[in-house]
Parts: sequence; C-alpha cells; structure tokens
Amino acid sequence: MRKHLITLLTIISALAMTGCSAIGNAPADGGSAIKNGTGSAPSAGKFEGTDIGGKKESFLDVIGGMFGDDTLTADADGALFATDAEGTADGINAGICFEPEDYVTKIPPQSGLLTGGEWNDNSHWADWNALYGSHEVWTRYKDDWRIADDYRLTVTVKADGKPLAGAAVNWNGNTAVTDNKGKAYLFSDETPTSEVTVTCGDKKTEHIAELTTDTHDLSLSVEMDGAVSPTAKKLDLMIMCDTTGSMGDELEYLKVELEDIVKSIKSGNANIPTRVSVNFYRDTEDEYEVRQFPFSENINEVAEAIREQSAGGGGDFPEAVHTALDSAVNKHNWNAESVKIMFLVLDAPPHDDAQIIDSVNKYIAQAAEKGIRIVPVASSGIDKSTEYLLRAMAFTTGGTYTFLTDDSGVGGSHIEPTVGAYNVEKLKDMMIRIVNGYLE
Repeated sequence: MRKHLITLLTIISALAMTGCSAIGNAPADGGSAIKNGTGSAPSAGKFEGTDIGGKKESFLDVIGGMFGDDTLTADADGALFATDAEGTADGINAGICFEPEDYVTKIPPQSGLLTGGEWNDNSHWADWNALYGSHEVWTRYKDDWRIADDYRLTVTVKADGKPLAGAAVNWNGNTAVTDNKGKAYLFSDETPTSEVTVTCGDKKTEHIAELTTDTHDLSLSVEMDGAVSPTAKKLDLMIMCDTTGSMGDELEYLKVELEDIVKSIKSGNANIPTRVSVNFYRDTEDEYEVRQFPFSENINEVAEAIREQSAGGGGDFPEAVHTALDSAVNKHNWNAESVKIMFLVLDAPPHDDAQIIDSVNKYIAQAAEKGIRIVPVASSGIDKSTEYLLRAMAFTTGGTYTFLTDDSGVGGSHIEPTVGAYNVEKLKDMMIRIVNGYLE
C-alpha cells in the first residue's frame, strides 16, 4: 500500500503545479480535505461517489482502485487515510484541498502515452569507463554485481567486404555473436590473450591479434571471404515483464503499449518471419515465479496473454530476476537462424545473494553466446545500483539500455539515468526503432 500512497502524492503534486490550492494545509473551514463541485466541504468519512469539480470521475473511481479493499476516509481536520481490513490506517496527506476548478483526471491506458530514452554504452565506452573509474560509488556497484568489464574487445567481421552477422567470436573464454553490423563485443577482467577465434557455419579462423594491456578498449577486424551469415532475416522477439505489486503504477499502461508494439513490429515486418514470446515474473513465494509462454507466430494469442496479466505479490525490493533470465535464455526454443531480442521490463534488481548474483552473470553470458540482445526497460523504482546492472546486461549482450521517463506523467517518479544527452521518445516508437535497427 505504501507505493500506492506515493503514487497518489505524485498525482497530487502534479495537480499542485497546475493550480490546485491549499496542498499540504488543512482547509480554512476545518472541514473535509476535498471539496465537492459546489465548493462546500462534505463531512468527514468515506469518500464514495464524491465528484471532484462536479464534472469528472468520482474520487474513488480515480484513485480508489489503488488501495484495493482499503477504505478511503478523512477526518475533520482534512487528513486522508487508507484503512485496511484489519483496521490499520495509513495517513496519506493532511489537508489535500481541491478547489471546484481543480479536479483529478485519470489518464486512461492508451498506446503512445509512455515516454522513454535510450543510451548505448558500447557506443560511449569511454564515458562508461570514466564513470566507474572516477566515482567510488559506481566502482562499488561493479564489485557488488561482479561485472567483468575491465577490458572490452570489439571484433568487426566481414565477408567479401560486407558485414557478417551471426558469426561466433571467442576470446578470453567468452563468446559473443556478431550483429547485423558485423560487430561482436567481448569483455573480461583478466589480462587479455591475443588469441581470437571466429566461427561462421563451416568456416573457422583463428587470429593472433596485437592486443596489449596498455589500452582497455581493444579492437580487431576479421575477414572471412566466402562465409555466409547463418542469421537469416527472421525475428525472435521476447518480452519478459515484472508483474509484482510495485509495477502496479505502470503495468496497465505497459500492457496496452506492449500489445500495440508487438502488433506493430509484426505488421511492419510482414516480409520477415516473426515469432513473439511474452513472459511474466514475480518473486519466490509468490503465486508464480515465472509465467512463460512459448514463441508463437499468432499475434492475437500473444496479445491475449498480455491483456490477462495483473500486478501482485513481491513485498520486498528485489525480485526473481535470476529465474526470469534463466527462463528467457534457457527454457525457450530460440531459432538459431534469427535475430534475437529480449526486452526486460522491470523496476527492481535481483536478490543480492552471492549465488544468485553468480547465476545472473552466467545467464547474461549465455545470452551473449546465443546472440540474444538484452534490452532492459527500466521503470519507476529503479535505483542507481540496478541501473548499473541493467546497463551491464545490455552492453554485454550487444543490446542497449532504455528507461521510462517522467514526461508522460504516468506512474511514480523515474530516476534520471547517469548518461549523456538523450532524446525523449514515445516508448512505442523507441522500441520499434530499436528492433528495426537490428533488422536492417
């Protein structure tokens, strides 16, 4: 219930900026904190059926749903309370006052409403190194999540002068797959070896590169004339979405957006065989840890699966991200000859148990080895430590980091990412653009 109270206060703050008076102060007449359409103060008690401004939805219609079975009440001093079944009351904000012209508006879920931004750390690697190299707290995040990225090797593979997609590159015990630009990114904390192996179909080449420890950003170009990319123009698109209770402020909006996004991607790439898998996860001890669906070409079935979901469970900050990653990477039938993209929508980190952290890094490495590009979508509630981990997931797998912003006015506050200048886009447009970028 606490997050719902925060969400309500966010709505109230937004109204304050648009002219709502007496926020944070009890009304002068000492009556109820919310005035009805005539400007008179209804008596203290349950706010059921009270119209705000006399022309919009009732107060409970607008925000009452946030509190489930709780009863929304007010005392004579204008303090609002949400009382649960056991009679426990949580104060919301004393003296919330709406004049007749100031009323609550509930924005109905609709596609094209949510906003976001993108930052690709592989394209700004010097910035990333400078960030955790000069800020003690970011160095701690690296240690906490055990991210091995002291050295980066960018391998560009071409065949007959053209970028070669789908080639497996091995270096320092790690494997990554080239994208449609022919690039693969590999990372290590160990002293870099000079041996690089590139495999594409039945062709294999071994290189002894001139790599030194003088630089932490290494590069290599490889020619494999005659090689044919095993990655055809096919698309496997996955959405793995957190559905714990803390996602309640945005999930209904995300559901509409995601349904429209998968339909738009499918219709916009009619000439490309496309399969979609939507999956949902919560936490251990919840109704389910992962509710998974296989890849399907039936977009209507996929849309129905999205519509059926609701937020619930959780209870603490971390969630079963490790189980979600294991399901996504290892328990789905990814097509070896496809472009593979996974959007990971979440607002909380995995648990910080050492074994779980190790498993998270293992699944990230397995995703990179399979050519699955992880694209996190950071929602409200993400903290800086989680931002660090999500960005590492993205660059390790050749993906990109995305995040929701406050520009839409939906949900709780979204943390400002520690990145350079970025464009604010409609979430739908951004996700479609990212997918199409991997298909070019």
